[in-house]
Amino acid sequence: MSTPASPYTVEIGADRVRVHYQDIEDPRVRSEERFDELGYEYAPYAWFDGNAPKQTPSVLDALRVELGEEERDRYRRAGTDLADAMRETLAQLRPHWSEYDAAAELVGRAHRRGFTTPVVLAAGHERQRVHRHPLPTAAELGRHALLAITAERDGLYVSMTRLVSFGPPPDELARLVRACAEVDAAYLAASRPGRTLGEVFAVGADAYAAQGFPEEWRGHHQGGLTGYKGREVFAVPGAGTRIPDSAALAWNPSITGGAKSEDTVLVSAEGVEVVTRTPGLGEIETAFLPRPGVVEL
Repeated sequence: MSTPASPYTVEIGADRVRVHYQDIEDPRVRSEERFDELGYEYAPYAWFDGNAPKQTPSVLDALRVELGEEERDRYRRAGTDLADAMRETLAQLRPHWSEYDAAAELVGRAHRRGFTTPVVLAAGHERQRVHRHPLPTAAELGRHALLAITAERDGLYVSMTRLVSFGPPPDELARLVRACAEVDAAYLAASRPGRTLGEVFAVGADAYAAQGFPEEWRGHHQGGLTGYKGREVFAVPGAGTRIPDSAALAWNPSITGGAKSEDTVLVSAEGVEVVTRTPGLGEIETAFLPRPGVVEL
């Protein structure tokens, strides 16, 4: 679950394609991985063989970020299921719970839906105000909290963040969340096939400035193209990678003080489709799409 490299090596030749893997995995691979349905030959090698196939730099990166319709359907199902896991988790939270408790609840509900969970973040009201990437600790949630996850199922990565408040949220937090929602909406409105990530990033940076927070984009990465990694390509100033005709993106703008906005979306010529949307938890109307608000418990 945590290795940066795949346990499989794919060999593509002029007249055959094979997938290489250690022979100790052979029974499970043949019965469960279904590589034959993709036209691959199985090529197990002895686990102790020092001549096993070597990983080579990928030449498929540009191809894999453009999604086919089957992948889009998988993304829709995964987004719906992860959103359900998040919704159920939030309903269980209590102010006295630790960040560990909140993270464990979300991980358990995601795993029961077939996800692995490489990234799970949780912050109670003290740490939420100061940390953009809060790994869970034993600290209590307290008055309000942030819960974020990047989960993988069937190879595809889905990301989302939700903020909760036990009772009405503090006025300052609500103000920051509304501003962050407008920045997120600006990113989404600009996310169109053919545009570069650098062009979309510039729109987001302008939106930060318009909301009165011109330097906040420097505090954390802003997201970008997703797919078979948590982020396939991060958006940075001047990035030249173009958004494919059919792609998945996950933007995650944030503002110091505890505000963050993040969902996974599908983008095509038809527009932007939020696959992790949770309208029943409350949303903020923006200049483009509704974005998540603070969930009041």
